[in-house]
Amino acid sequence: MEVANIFETKEKGYIYGLMGNINLTTNNNHYNIITPYKFSGTTKEYLNSSKDSSSLKMVMLNDSYLTKTSRECSISELKKINLAKALIENKDYIVLNYFEKELTYQEKKYFERLWKKLVNNFHKTIIIFTNDLTSIWNITKELIIVDKYKVINTIPKDKYIEFIDNLNKPEIIKFIELIKKKGIEIESYKEVNELLKAIYRIKEHDHEISN
Repeated sequence: MEVANIFETKEKGYIYGLMGNINLTTNNNHYNIITPYKFSGTTKEYLNSSKDSSSLKMVMLNDSYLTKTSRECSISELKKINLAKALIENKDYIVLNYFEKELTYQEKKYFERLWKKLVNNFHKTIIIFTNDLTSIWNITKELIIVDKYKVINTIPKDKYIEFIDNLNKPEIIKFIELIKKKGIEIESYKEVNELLKAIYRIKEHDHEISN
């Protein structure tokens, strides 16, 4: 089953999660599938647009990449360049094929904001293909599970907790639950280092009480 077939009846202008085995190739002209595609020539030649600088900026790359070839780019950079091309082409659907891999924490947060902007301001439909629930937990409207190239379940946003309770929870979800039990409001911490300090202080406090 092709990704285009799954989403032909879905509402446009949302962020969807997709997990399982699926054929990501499609002849549908409304889709851009973001992979580390290795292009010929330079990035500027590949983008072939007067908007190349602004599109690179939107994907956290600078003008120095315009003269680079795909051989000079990492997998993560190739994905970003292909995303920049998708933004220039301005199609209705953007399919992210394990886009979150190789990204830093700060980059992941940036792109989460970008996905929301593309949906809310430009009415794009973002499809995130991944097997990592933590990468789609906060942003997708609906999770679509595929097995043997067939859709076997769809889980709407308001059923995520119920769904995850029936699975082995991702380590990050277990971690968040644990620190909340300790009375730490994780949302109030903007920096990871500050959160880690708070956890360490509670650990010290628990150790003093036990002694």
